[in-house]
Amino acid sequence: MKYKFLLLLLAETVFLLASGVLGQHEDIPYQPVTNICQTCVCLGRTDSDHHMHFNLDCSVKNFEHILARWPQEFRSPEISAGAPFEIVVSYSGNRIKLLQQLPATNASLTLSCRHCGLQELQAPLFMDVPNVEALFLSWNELSSDALSPELFRGPFRNTRYEPIGLRDLDLSHNRIARLDRKLFEHTPNLTKLNLSYNKLSVLDEATAAAIGSVTTLQRLELAHNGLMSLPAGLFTNLKRIRILDISGNDFTVIPPTLLQLGKSLVLLSLAENPFASLKGNSFQGLVSLKRLNISAMSSLRSLETGALHLPALEQLECSRNPKLERLELADLLVSRNLTQLDLSRNALSTLVLNITSITNNNPNIWPRLRRLSIAKNPWYCSCELFKALEMAGITHIEREADGTEARCETPYLLAGTPLSNLTAERICSMVIPKKYREVDEEPPRFLRRRYIILTAIIASVVLVIGLVIGFIVACVRRRLKGSDYGVQPIRYTSVRGSNLSQFSQLQPASVASKFNNVHAGSSSGTTTGAANA
Repeated sequence: MKYKFLLLLLAETVFLLASGVLGQHEDIPYQPVTNICQTCVCLGRTDSDHHMHFNLDCSVKNFEHILARWPQEFRSPEISAGAPFEIVVSYSGNRIKLLQQLPATNASLTLSCRHCGLQELQAPLFMDVPNVEALFLSWNELSSDALSPELFRGPFRNTRYEPIGLRDLDLSHNRIARLDRKLFEHTPNLTKLNLSYNKLSVLDEATAAAIGSVTTLQRLELAHNGLMSLPAGLFTNLKRIRILDISGNDFTVIPPTLLQLGKSLVLLSLAENPFASLKGNSFQGLVSLKRLNISAMSSLRSLETGALHLPALEQLECSRNPKLERLELADLLVSRNLTQLDLSRNALSTLVLNITSITNNNPNIWPRLRRLSIAKNPWYCSCELFKALEMAGITHIEREADGTEARCETPYLLAGTPLSNLTAERICSMVIPKKYREVDEEPPRFLRRRYIILTAIIASVVLVIGLVIGFIVACVRRRLKGSDYGVQPIRYTSVRGSNLSQFSQLQPASVASKFNNVHAGSSSGTTTGAANA
């Protein structure tokens, strides 16, 4: 008796707390729109099963909040009688920073609020919308703090919160770095989860536990998060995953934990990862894999034997790998159901096929192949290449959607020829002259290696000779400066003294004495005259 009383008291307390929370929600304003269908687009139709479908498009209306109630036009006698109906509403392209609690409805709801600048989500968001099926909140500013377990709580009944019917959740292109361990405890029907383009560079224990708790998950997208590894037990309980996208991360080896999805995984995308090579046992155990994407790997050089040994494979996308020069098709011989093979825009020059393993009774190894893309490769049109194509049952190579087609790059005689114009019989019987064999195109003469080396040698010799000549000239000048042949400084004397000394040296002694006497007399006369004056 006491136990029942305590349980009833606890239920009433929880109910009062819930009522208080609801009261707080009522204080937040909603978008004031009187005639909703005059501002937004309201559409309604009935399908063949007499189910009503309503579409409310309020995209790019400069809203800051959502609407407080659904349009009156969405109500009809059939809905009032409990007939099933669906509402698809879009608030994308507005300025809604806070997504408030949605107005009550029993309809199957699909809500889109992309590119709104969302930063907060008001919990519980789906208290009065238990039948929500899809929620698209990509391209916003949601962080880890905006996601709490209370966010996805349904209506409170008896002693607990009811789960909601959410199946598709898109949280891509946000700022989420981690997830709460109990984030998805109220979403037991979740089948699609998109967490691409976030900041989940490391899946910590709580994040791995949150993802691993969604046992109904069938599609998981973790692309472009900077991931380098996956936790060992991430997929232990996820036995229903069919589609896994981990492209655009930093994986250098295939995560071993993928083997836990061997029986369920159908599509795997590893594109845009820095793999240098794919080992022979990379996909061992993925017996149900039908589609594999290993495109746009800038470092991928080789696919080891056994790497593509996938019996159930139907589509292989291996394109835009600029360093992939060789691909052996031996592994794909077991993929009898192959329908699409994309090998375009690589560095492939030939295809190698183990012809001895093909029996004469069954020469067509891929009877269901419908599309082969091999354009934009530097093909060497040899007998080996066309025999491989012929044994694969490929007799006609179609153009790509953009009009490009596979062409020969070598030998020179066939350069530029479309592969569709050639056959194995013609190539194997063709004699290619030696002068047409492939030669490496040399750069201009001044850029060739031998000319660069010769120029460097000549410049070095000229420099050495110049230094030697300069050294010799300096030594000669120094030697001449120290000898009699060197340049002496000019000595300046008076003109009179210089003339008399030279004249006296040239005349006899008598003439010189007379000249001196006369000169002395004139000097005395001049002096006397000057004195008399």
